[in-house]
Amino acid sequence: MKKILILIQLIIGINVYGQLIPVPQNGCYHAAFTGNNSHKEFVELAGKEIAIEMFFTGWPSNKIPDFPESKCNQIVSNGSIPHITWMPQVSGSPYPLDGIINGNYDNYIRGYAKQVKNWGLPLFIRLGHEFNGDWYTYGGAKNGGGTKNGFGDPDKPDGPERFIAAYKRVHDLFKEEGVNNVVWIWCPNNGSSPNESWNVPENYYPGDEYVDWIGFDGYNFGRTQSWSGWIEFNDIFKSLYQKFESYNKPLMIAEFASVEIGGTKSEWIRKAYSLFLKYSFPKIKAVTWFHIRKLEGNVDTDWRINSSDFSLQTYRSAIADPYYLPRIVNTFIENETLQKFSLEQNYPNPFNPTTFINYQIPSTSNVILKVYDILGREVTTLVNEVQQAGRYEIKFNASDLPSGVYFYRIQAGNFSETKKMILLK
Repeated sequence: MKKILILIQLIIGINVYGQLIPVPQNGCYHAAFTGNNSHKEFVELAGKEIAIEMFFTGWPSNKIPDFPESKCNQIVSNGSIPHITWMPQVSGSPYPLDGIINGNYDNYIRGYAKQVKNWGLPLFIRLGHEFNGDWYTYGGAKNGGGTKNGFGDPDKPDGPERFIAAYKRVHDLFKEEGVNNVVWIWCPNNGSSPNESWNVPENYYPGDEYVDWIGFDGYNFGRTQSWSGWIEFNDIFKSLYQKFESYNKPLMIAEFASVEIGGTKSEWIRKAYSLFLKYSFPKIKAVTWFHIRKLEGNVDTDWRINSSDFSLQTYRSAIADPYYLPRIVNTFIENETLQKFSLEQNYPNPFNPTTFINYQIPSTSNVILKVYDILGREVTTLVNEVQQAGRYEIKFNASDLPSGVYFYRIQAGNFSETKKMILLK
């Protein structure tokens, strides 16, 4: 069954979508790192599916290729695209990246590339994120920093040069192995450490042919740290966005979140999704919430969407906006279906106890969406309001209903359609 599902996902991902991972013309992908929660648990909290699921992996000291196929299969089975944050936390003295540049990891990289190729489905790989920070061994600060006499061009800082050389080597080895199912993300942190001229993100850019998407990382630490203060989403990402929007690459927020301490997290979330992302950063095409409670230094920081009831309800309300897409789009079908009404089959189906119903309307309409039992009796009204043109996803919770066959029916303008769903407890 798993192999059949994966084959279906491959067909959908490549043949139907028409390009590896389409960039939505309308809206922004809803994405997340689900932390200690499962995919299902996060989706139930959020009230909406995620199009992209991010997770972290390192490079093993034994250099045995370790592509996380089972994790990627799990993500695909949930209907999402995997986003691997692949961290080359290699050791070496004086400059860790020299091991990659000099070929010491070639067998590992080639083996990993072959595993990715054999897996065959579309995925993101974010290689060496936050390279302009001093907290990872692959960062520029630990690989020569701002010196200009130890590597490559004497007019360029060695740290960024070494990172570019290592990044290119990995990319080139994948290309030599014939891997064509990877979308490469290049991703700086919003603040450079150290904050010096040599360490600006653009010094690390490897070239357009090596980058498919540009990602940004940034967090509101509030007052949890001795060095931090409350900072709004706009102030975290404005500088990076203005710097890289002209690079003609799709942009994503690859990691972001806020704590509660120092301000009002629920309002921070509301403004991030309902104001800044939608109106000030229209070229951001995927946004990834970092959903975990963890220690930052010695301080307990809660980045979860449910760190408080207010934050959770605000998050659910904000991402309910159809602007935030729960699935990878088909660019061709996206344009076509927006010209007509449609009601999609609910997913999952059968379900227990929650499921999602998607529909599209091409123009402003009074929309009524109701659920009926097998005898035609009305169970509940999910939608009864005037809605603007767009794609909508509605969550239906049947926890109070018995198992059985149900029907959901939409009426919008002159359009009406009914579909069957099965509640199986």
